[in-house]
Amino acid sequence: MGRIVRTSALAAVLATAALAAASIGPAAASARPNACKRFGHAAPGTVRTTRAERAVLCLVNRRRRAHGLPKLGHSDQLGKAAGRHDSYMVSHHCFSHQCSGEPSLDSRLRLVGYLVGGLRAWAYGENIAWGERSDATPAEIVRSWMHSPEHRANILNRSFRDGGVGVEWGTPLNPKARGGTYTIDFGYRLG
Repeated sequence: MGRIVRTSALAAVLATAALAAASIGPAAASARPNACKRFGHAAPGTVRTTRAERAVLCLVNRRRRAHGLPKLGHSDQLGKAAGRHDSYMVSHHCFSHQCSGEPSLDSRLRLVGYLVGGLRAWAYGENIAWGERSDATPAEIVRSWMHSPEHRANILNRSFRDGGVGVEWGTPLNPKARGGTYTIDFGYRLG
């Protein structure tokens, strides 16, 4: 059987050219360390989506650590934006960074309060994917992102400090399918 996972990436958008490395503080606490092992291979619908979301962030942070990068801190705001986007894609049978009638990523990040006035610098990016059955586990989604140059670039982007994951059981083609739709929003902001 061929691979069903479909992916797309939005390259990181740097709102300002100067990102002062010296002013970047330590990343906030991340996903639970055992989430990778406990939920990384969970089949769609067999665990709560919050557990699959923790597993994705944990697995992404493992990849970052393996490349000498700091962990992404968990951002509730980015997670909310990502989760809303997944729900929208599944309910509107759309697979895109911006479905018809939906705000842009920039607007979604402003709506949840991640991008606010007064920031001196910010950057953001987004990876999306969906799959069915064994192609829809958190581990398989992260593995497929790492094999795509655009997605890999977002995961390994040194500028990003925050991450938020959304998971919706079901696919944009069939909301009742035994599959999952995933979004991870990445961010950096300097006040």
